[in-house]
Amino acid sequence: MASKATPAPVASGPSRGAERTHELLLDAGVAVAERDGLAGLSVNRVVAEAGVAKGTFYVHFADREAFVDALHARFHDRVLAAVVRATAGTEPGAERIVRGVEAYLDVCLDDRAVKALALEARADGTLTKSMSSRHERFAASAVPSFKAMRWPDATAASHLLAAMTSEIAIRELDAGRRVPGARRALRRFLDG
Repeated sequence: MASKATPAPVASGPSRGAERTHELLLDAGVAVAERDGLAGLSVNRVVAEAGVAKGTFYVHFADREAFVDALHARFHDRVLAAVVRATAGTEPGAERIVRGVEAYLDVCLDDRAVKALALEARADGTLTKSMSSRHERFAASAVPSFKAMRWPDATAASHLLAAMTSEIAIRELDAGRRVPGARRALRRFLDG
C-alpha cells in the first residue's frame, strides 16, 4: 500500500530569501545614505552596494520613492519599538513623554543616515504621504500625556513637542552624540 505524500507547505508571504534580499537592499540604502545623502541615493548606487542586479530592486520596490518610504518605515518601526519599551508601565504625563523622546533620540543617533534622510526629504519637499502620516502619528502619541498634565491644547502641544524633538535630533546629528543640555531643557519645559 503506497503512502500518501505530504503536500509541501504553501508559502504565505515572501520567502526567506526574498525577505533577506529586501533587507539587504534596505541596508545598502542606509550605507549609501550615510555616504551620499538623499540626493545621492540612487537605485544604481543601492544595487551596486547590495551586489544585486537592478531588476532585483524593482522586484522589491516600485521606484526610488517607495524605497525611501520603506527605509523610513523601518526606521519608524525601530522608533516605535524603542518608545514602547521605554514607556512601558509609565502613566501618561511628563515622565512618559520624556522617556519616549529619549528613546526616539537614541534611535536617531543609532540610525543617523535614515534620520538625516528623513530630514532632507522634509526640507526638499520629497516627504511622501505615508512618511508624513508616520510623523503625525508620532506627534499625536503625546496627546494623552498632555491631557493628563492638563495642558489646554494638547494637540498643539504635541506638535510643538515634535518640532522641539526634531530640533534636538538635528543638533545631535550635527554633533554626532547626545546633547545633554538640549535634553535637559526639554524636560524643564515639560516640568515647568
